[in-house]
Amino acid sequence: MTDVTAKADRCSRLINDKDLKQAFVDVRNAIYETFEQCPVDDGETLVRLKQRLHLLDSVWANLERAVADGKLEAHRIEEQGKVSYLGDIWQKKQ
Repeated sequence: MTDVTAKADRCSRLINDKDLKQAFVDVRNAIYETFEQCPVDDGETLVRLKQRLHLLDSVWANLERAVADGKLEAHRIEEQGKVSYLGDIWQKKQ
């Protein structure tokens, strides 16, 4: 197992963890509640709330990207081990 696939496994477990999913939902809901209560003319707070949502989404996207990268790495490793036709057999033994 490579570092990339090991990281993908760890991140996959996190993405599928119901408590972590709920934590993300709870944080997102708290940000939205604050957004709804924020006065329209408080642009600075609105920008900060938008930044927080962006950061929250970025953390989740990083986890998803690690899982996707691990799948690509596993596929690449699998493809390296395949022989496409009998003429390749001599190349694999070297």
